[in-house]
This record gives sequence, C-alpha cells and structure tokens, in this order.
Amino acid sequence: MPVKTKEGWATNAQVLRQEKAWKKARSSLMEKLGTAAMQSVEGIKARSAEIFKEMDADSNGSIDQAELKEAFAKVGVTLSAKELKEMMTEADEDGDGQIDSAEFEALLINEVERWKRTSAFCSIL
Repeated sequence: MPVKTKEGWATNAQVLRQEKAWKKARSSLMEKLGTAAMQSVEGIKARSAEIFKEMDADSNGSIDQAELKEAFAKVGVTLSAKELKEMMTEADEDGDGQIDSAEFEALLINEVERWKRTSAFCSIL
C-alpha cells in the first residue's frame, strides 16, 4: 500500500529501504550530535550546522553522495551504493542530487525523533 512522504507517494518498501539505510548511520549521527540530541530543536540546529560544515569537504554549501559516503567512512560506517542512493533520496528534498544545509538540518531533526522513538521503544522492552 502506498504511503504519503515528503516526496509524494511511496511504497512501504521504499520507505523501509530509506529507513534501513539511515538506521545504519543513525548511531554515528547521534554520537556527532552529542548532548544536542537531547536538547531543544534549536540545539540540534546549531550542532547540525557544525556537522554540515565537516561533511561538506569542498565547502560548496552542499553535500553530495561522495561526501556523504566519505563522512560516514571516517566514523567507521561503510555504506553500499544502494544505501547511499536511498539516503540521498530521503534527505534531498528538492531532488537536485545534493543535500543543502536546510535539508541536512531537517534530516537531523527527523533522525533525532526517530532515534528517540526507537530508544524509548527499546527501553520498554
């Protein structure tokens, strides 16, 4: 059954593939965010700007697929071409093949929310 996403309609399989790809990298993102992950949205936004600058290796104001792969490789997360594609598809809201700072900020806010839901669920078990 199709579900509504920010990109339009997607199948459950597409949504699950994107979730699986980001899940692999989520713990590294949470480590990079540090205590900001538990703070307000403003705290997450401030820290996301710092992380974005680190990941934007060529300082052109956007993160491409190669930069995303390299950034996660530096923290020990190996991503397949398929995983990178799924991650870019979810994060790149305007479809230009790049993640700009606003898209990255929105992504981190979303990932923190996913992490909190998952962590809360896991602690109940």
